[in-house]
Amino acid sequence: MIREEYVFEDVAEYLYENNELLIAGISREDERSHFFLNEWSIRKKDILLVDRRPGEQLYYKFVKNNQVIGENVVDFCIATPRLLRNLRVEEKNVLLDMSSLDHVLIMFLTKQLLTQVVPRALFATYIRPERYNKQYGDIEFSLSSQVLAVEAASGFTKRESTKQTLCSFLGFEGIRLKGVLESVHNVEKFIPIVAFPSGCPQWYNTTMWNSMDTLQSECKDSAVRKCFSESVFEAVELLRDNITPEEKVVLAPLGTRPHSMACAIFACEHPSTRIVYDYVVEHNHRAIGISDITVYHLSTFLKS
Repeated sequence: MIREEYVFEDVAEYLYENNELLIAGISREDERSHFFLNEWSIRKKDILLVDRRPGEQLYYKFVKNNQVIGENVVDFCIATPRLLRNLRVEEKNVLLDMSSLDHVLIMFLTKQLLTQVVPRALFATYIRPERYNKQYGDIEFSLSSQVLAVEAASGFTKRESTKQTLCSFLGFEGIRLKGVLESVHNVEKFIPIVAFPSGCPQWYNTTMWNSMDTLQSECKDSAVRKCFSESVFEAVELLRDNITPEEKVVLAPLGTRPHSMACAIFACEHPSTRIVYDYVVEHNHRAIGISDITVYHLSTFLKS
């Protein structure tokens, strides 16, 4: 598989000229969340802004030439594919801005765009911050204000099997792994994967340190795999290499947004895959600055 991952500066003009719809989240205090929104607004391009709301609802706003054309709150699972069809996504080159979207939206939209409402071409972007806020209270790299119950991610519900392979992409907060291990039963094989940031190797050490107690007590016989934190393609390859088509799989993306997208891509290829998530509430001030921007050309995964 060719890894079509590019530095934004190298393909920016191509995206500006050829992208016909940006799908992004609502702007937050994290400046990464409105970088692409600002770039597309300056050029008066089509933008679909989306945000999850309580009760399995989706807020959306469609902007064309900097004018709001449509705005509403609809059913998340049922109305989202209809919304994409109404916007004629099948005829467009689409860009998905991961840094502005939460993990559940990234996974759900990835599945819709790969299998249900398939665009002419699909790109995604991810912005690595210059740094994370290191401390909230006594916890180093606590990026979430609240961790909720572990549940199946929307669009990836499957019945629990008697013998399961659990694969978890780990993040800074080790307590999240503990919650997944307590919630997923009948685990025959466990595959922990730690993100390795290309520009900040110390983040890998932090992830290992924060998860060490759980890994040592619950997963003594499990070898830890590594994967570049910003690589969607490497994460998909790692899942393909370590999981057979016959296995009943549970994926728990607790790390980076590109790895959540990779889990969704793999689940679309592997029908017996269930994805679980703990629906964390992220801190508003969790990240500072804009560092490397990666662009992913994902059209190779589109279902014809």
